[in-house]
Amino acid sequence: MMKKYLLKIFSDFDGTISKNDVWINSIGKFISHKKKFDSILEDFYSQKIGTREVSKRQLELVSNFTIEEFNKCLDEEEIDDYFKEFVSYCRENEFEVKVLSSGLEYYIDYILKREGLKLEYYGSKLIVDEINKKISCEYEYTDEYCKSCETCKRNILINNTNDFENEISVYIGDGVSDYCVSGFADVVFAKGKLASYCWKNNITYFEYKNFSDIKNKIIKMISENKFKQRQEARVRRKDVFLGG
Repeated sequence: MMKKYLLKIFSDFDGTISKNDVWINSIGKFISHKKKFDSILEDFYSQKIGTREVSKRQLELVSNFTIEEFNKCLDEEEIDDYFKEFVSYCRENEFEVKVLSSGLEYYIDYILKREGLKLEYYGSKLIVDEINKKISCEYEYTDEYCKSCETCKRNILINNTNDFENEISVYIGDGVSDYCVSGFADVVFAKGKLASYCWKNNITYFEYKNFSDIKNKIIKMISENKFKQRQEARVRRKDVFLGG
């Protein structure tokens, strides 16, 4: 008899659900100082600064911003060809899907609505200065003891996964902002920089190219009864709860 699994699925947005990194691709179009923009990005990739600092510095470079022009940029952004199919599969099986992003809720909401997708998402709030045509953001999901991340993906995953009911957390990502949370998830699907990080840090992961790969792997793992909580991740989650 096939076991009934309680999967909680958490996915990054930029470069994971969306084909491009929307932050770099669309916000970048309002930045003329490309060298400064790239330099800040390199500091982030090398982990000299966190997502909160990289967003603050990069948004200070934005000029001539209007929502109308930004929306035009967002209209060009595409999502993974198989993401809708993946969401449908998850709903059929009662697997919750939540989007955790270091980007802006505005463009996540805009793109998901355009695609007819209603999902719970977490990100930063866009603040528009219409007079000076500048933008900034407010951080709604930070950790009070950590000044690095805009959105504490770790806390959201932990607070939405019930270990006592044997829920299994699945994290899907591709970049630097996914490094921390990957150590707290039971199952990790990774590509790009996240895959390299997991490999170097002995975090078990499954590499993927698109959401069809992920769906097929989940189906196979369920059929073989191979889903289980990762002991190291469970201990880490418990330590956070206990303030460790």
